[in-house]
Amino acid sequence: MRHTILCLLFVLSCFAVQAETHDEHIFVFERSINPNYVCYDINLQNGSLCQKEPLKSYWVLPEVPKIDALTFLDKKMAFGIKVVRSEKNEATVRLSAYKDLNIRICKHKGKWVGIVNWNGHEIVLQKMFAQMKPPFSIKCEYVDIYGTDLKTGKKCRERITP
Repeated sequence: MRHTILCLLFVLSCFAVQAETHDEHIFVFERSINPNYVCYDINLQNGSLCQKEPLKSYWVLPEVPKIDALTFLDKKMAFGIKVVRSEKNEATVRLSAYKDLNIRICKHKGKWVGIVNWNGHEIVLQKMFAQMKPPFSIKCEYVDIYGTDLKTGKKCRERITP
C-alpha cells in the first residue's frame, strides 16, 4: 500500500513539474554513479521563451521516487544554466560544468529543442551522460552527447573528454 501511494505521488509530481514547464523536455543529464538524473525543460512565459531562464532544471530521483530542486552547488558547479544570448523565441545557454558547449534553444519543426554544434554537425540534443572516475566519482572521464543529426535525421553520439 505504501509503495502504491509513493508511486502515485511521484506520478502526480511529474505532472506538476511538466505543467509548470509546458511538458517539453529538452534533454536530460545522467551520470554513471547512480540512476538520478537532471531534467531540463522549456520555460515559457505567455507562450514565449523566458528570456531570463529559458530552461527549468530539476533532479529526478527514480529510486525514491521523487523530483527535487537543484541545490545552489548543483547549479554553480555542474548542472546550472548560464544564458549567453537571448531573443524572443531563441536562446543560447551553457552548462556550468562545460562552458565550451553552447546549446541553442529554439523551435524546430514545431517543437522546442536544444541544438549543439559538435564536430561539424548540428545535433538535436536528447541526453548527456557523464562517466565518472572511481573511486570517489568527483571527476569526470568523459561526457557522451546523444541526439539526432539535424541534417540526416540519424541518431548519433559524440564524446567530450576533459
